[in-house]
Amino acid sequence: MPQLKISWFKFTLLNSILITLLNFNLHLFVYEKLQNLWLTLVFVVAYFGLVHAILSVVFVKYLTKFFSIFFIVASCVSIYFITFYGVLIDSDMIQNVVQTDTKEVLDLINWRVVVLSFVVLVFCILISRIRIENPSLGGGIIKIMRTRILSILLGLFVFLIAFLPLSKTFMPFFRNYSEIRMYNVPFYQIYAVYRYYVRFLKPKPEFKIIAKDAFLENNSTKKLLVLVVGETARAANYSLNGYAKNDTNFYTKKEGVVFFNDFSSCGTATAVSLPCMFSFSKRQNYSSAEFGENAMDILQKVGVNATWIDNNSGGCKGVCERLLDKKQLSSDYDENLLPHLKERLANLSTQNIIVLHLQGSHGPTYYKRYPDAFKKFTPTCDTNELSKCDNEALINTYDNTLLYTDFILSEIIKLLKEMSDYQSSLIYLSDHGESLGENGIYLHGMPYTIAPKTQTHIPAIFWSNDENLMDLAQKHKNLKLSQDNLFSTLLGYFDVNSSVYEVNYDLLNQALKANQ
Repeated sequence: MPQLKISWFKFTLLNSILITLLNFNLHLFVYEKLQNLWLTLVFVVAYFGLVHAILSVVFVKYLTKFFSIFFIVASCVSIYFITFYGVLIDSDMIQNVVQTDTKEVLDLINWRVVVLSFVVLVFCILISRIRIENPSLGGGIIKIMRTRILSILLGLFVFLIAFLPLSKTFMPFFRNYSEIRMYNVPFYQIYAVYRYYVRFLKPKPEFKIIAKDAFLENNSTKKLLVLVVGETARAANYSLNGYAKNDTNFYTKKEGVVFFNDFSSCGTATAVSLPCMFSFSKRQNYSSAEFGENAMDILQKVGVNATWIDNNSGGCKGVCERLLDKKQLSSDYDENLLPHLKERLANLSTQNIIVLHLQGSHGPTYYKRYPDAFKKFTPTCDTNELSKCDNEALINTYDNTLLYTDFILSEIIKLLKEMSDYQSSLIYLSDHGESLGENGIYLHGMPYTIAPKTQTHIPAIFWSNDENLMDLAQKHKNLKLSQDNLFSTLLGYFDVNSSVYEVNYDLLNQALKANQ
């Protein structure tokens, strides 16, 4: 067979087109969910541009044909199982493959496998016979680099020109149908192999004990703390923070709560903020790879009765993993957490912390986060396609979610008022904020360094039947604070003596200092 000659750019371009075509399952998924041919075609163009930019980066000299063959083989294998078995390949499926036996493999062999293997083999032979012509060294390294950079920029330009004008539609779509990533061959399957390695093969670090010296200085005073962790609530839309469009704090204002005016999150997504706020580490040095005691572990260890009740679909992100009393709900409305709270309140120990993790204001389906009785601010945006709603309707819908959360907090406070024989307190703080179309940005999850303040400035509320604690909270309400303060606040509330407790980070201590 004679050797075929082709330029590096044309080879990369053809591979980009091929990978885009091989992702027909991905494009069909988009069309089935959007029911719009024009939007699907725009998605295909944007996807092609992104793939071309990626291949332009990884197709380096001497490895170009290797990556081409690898991507094609991985794509074809993935497509086979997605198309004929409806199997989406994630890390669990990789584990199943690793643990399979010869009999199961033989059961999968049929004429389709033979045809697919033949087609893939032909592609591999064809690619191996291709001679990829890079600009000669006589043309200089600058010419080689210029060709590569221009190819990357071309891909990014195609992606941005197609995606940005319709980002208001696509971003909520990706959030609402997160499973779309599993159709992205071969890239998600490569990621799944990596996740399999991290989960099942990579040596786990030793669990780090950070508070070996911890003990309760006061284990006789009856104490109760209900910590409510909100979801996607931003301080900008809180009446307690001066927001005037809608009264989003109609209920808690009657309870005389303290609102901390300048409170920041640790991240812009639950996966970062939730474990970070319970960690001894501060935002600047927190790592998702941490594997050690958090505030809840320490409290349980020293004898505090620790409970975690979760209604967030993402769970506790490992924070409650070692707690003896934890419960995961899957309820439409956060109000259904209250019966479980009442059950715990009827069976208290001397010292108690109960964490309620809300689904709160999670988008883009804000309209699903509250019952009809809390559809107070109208008109509303009753769809997950935010592009179909004007800004007023979108904000009203979001504000209804905040009002509903505010009602739940007021109900919790009423329950705590009945616990008069305990020092009873409530702390509420959101995990992160949310963008509602400002500067064309929606939802959350932007890199912290460039994230708008609406994604990092969060509400934080305190209430207690202890007047001294209320006075301290009132005194500190205008300080610059953050989720970095939660760890020592929890330990301080229960008088935990430990070297990891930092008095200047305790919201309820006279020595509290503003964050730097």
